[in-house]
Amino acid sequence: MINLNSINQEFEKLNINIHNFNHINVILIIIASIVASVGLLTNNYQSVIASKIIGLALIPFLSFAILLFTLDKQKILNAVCTCIIFITVCLAVSMLIGMYNSHNQYVIEPTPEMLSRAHFKYENIYLELIMSFIAGIGIFYAIMKNSVVALIGLIFVISIVPAISNSGLFYGMAFYEHFIKRDPNINKKNLYIDYGHHSIALFISNIVGALFGFIMMCALNY
Repeated sequence: MINLNSINQEFEKLNINIHNFNHINVILIIIASIVASVGLLTNNYQSVIASKIIGLALIPFLSFAILLFTLDKQKILNAVCTCIIFITVCLAVSMLIGMYNSHNQYVIEPTPEMLSRAHFKYENIYLELIMSFIAGIGIFYAIMKNSVVALIGLIFVISIVPAISNSGLFYGMAFYEHFIKRDPNINKKNLYIDYGHHSIALFISNIVGALFGFIMMCALNY
């Protein structure tokens, strides 16, 4: 049986209560989503990168990974709900920003930062899986060695908040074009939806790879 207390203690040394998700976490997620969305719309790379650590995006997913070893269905279900809440809040905030931008026409065309995630190719998904898998292994060792610097650096590798926010922006823009503006040209709406799907695929490949790497190291070392 995996020694969960050892991992939890290492998180505590980093002043991270991995299994405690409350209103503060929700506020941080909202802030991170706003920072990411505005950064994507303004093509501000620094803001997009900053959003990766503001919301402590990996924490609920790592909590889920650790709780898998407890075989406690209720705890696992709670962890899954927490992850769903995280994704839903991030999507909702970015969709609202996307709709607001479309209404006011602040940014008419998708920026390079948005397109870099929207142009994610499904055939290259294995590259993202490998990269995030390696990052997941690194995250395990960073936590065990209490290295905050290494942990932050590895979090930068994984695209969670920026990818979700990017999809939300495109979904929000597509919703505005189709249901509010009622633009007869459906090509733009379909393109935005497609961009949103590609951004979500980027997020899924990143989080799945990272969790597999982290879970594997937990299983091998304890």
